Amino acid sequence: MIYVTGDIHGDRARLQKGPAARLRKGDALVVCGDFGFLWSGSDEEKKLLRWIGRRKFQTLFVEGTHDNLDLLAGYPVEELGGAPARHLDGNLWHLMRGQVYTLQGQSILALGGGHSDDYAQREAGQTWWPQELPREEELPRFREVLAAHDNQVDYVVSHQAPTNIEVCITQRYEDVNLLVAFLDEVQRTCRFKGWFFGSYHQNRVVPPKYHCLYDKVQAITE
Repeated sequence: MIYVTGDIHGDRARLQKGPAARLRKGDALVVCGDFGFLWSGSDEEKKLLRWIGRRKFQTLFVEGTHDNLDLLAGYPVEELGGAPARHLDGNLWHLMRGQVYTLQGQSILALGGGHSDDYAQREAGQTWWPQELPREEELPRFREVLAAHDNQVDYVVSHQAPTNIEVCITQRYEDVNLLVAFLDEVQRTCRFKGWFFGSYHQNRVVPPKYHCLYDKVQAITE
């Protein structure tokens, strides 16, 4: 089975207790950004990443706004589910932005990243990374990947949500950045059965097919 959850923020207990602890060999857990176990590059952190990679289930994540993207870029890119992914250790993988992965017969579009509202109070390259948002020259490649799949996937996994869905969750309009504009484009032009996202620290469904997740672990179903 494939399961999805929201922001973990480096909380080991989320993988040791509760629903995630009941995952079995062959299962996959997809984290919708702010994985948080890749931050300082310390020896203790590396040991924790090895521990995650040796769990019996597969852990996959898209990047959020609390992941060290410079450290992440140092991991090797290998093939996973028909697309390039960063391999951190064993069963631990990063799903790269704009790629479509076929996992257990399901196609999943990864669209990690987001906008840090507090970036002015953070330090570039230390606690905030400009590559949290895509560059405009990256978007044609994203569109090419989607076109190769006839603009149809089973599921979308992102950190942020499209504009209209974000308004339903937060009751406010935010400035539309390049990533959110592309999320809006995907919403308009692609067919999908479900969209899962984190970022907002809520467990909530926006009918009929948008799932805001925080600490809930939800199975992907047909």
